[in-house]
Amino acid sequence: MIVGNRTSGKQIRCLTAFSILPQIRGLMFRPNQVNILFDFREEAIHPIHSLFVFFPFYAIYISEGKKVTEKALVGPFRLLHRNAGPARYLLEAGLADGALFSVGDEVDFDAGLEDK
Repeated sequence: MIVGNRTSGKQIRCLTAFSILPQIRGLMFRPNQVNILFDFREEAIHPIHSLFVFFPFYAIYISEGKKVTEKALVGPFRLLHRNAGPARYLLEAGLADGALFSVGDEVDFDAGLEDK
């Protein structure tokens, strides 16, 4: 899937995690950095961890209206990270790709994601 930053015009490739099993795995045990877009189906607080993730990454929280609401750098083997406010989507992005997004940016991704 392509996730685009409409504010800056930049785009990144990412995997998707729409169901529970890919969401549980996330970045765990992956030998290389990948970007993953999660759809949690509702706006809420969605805590994550980085146990068994061997590299730092950005947790980029996105509202239902597809605006970046929060961005945090998460280090390896962190027990808990919680978003401060509600979000529907989470983009776990590598350091280079995550740097392309800032709080307040408008994002875009494939239409129909909500139906999958």
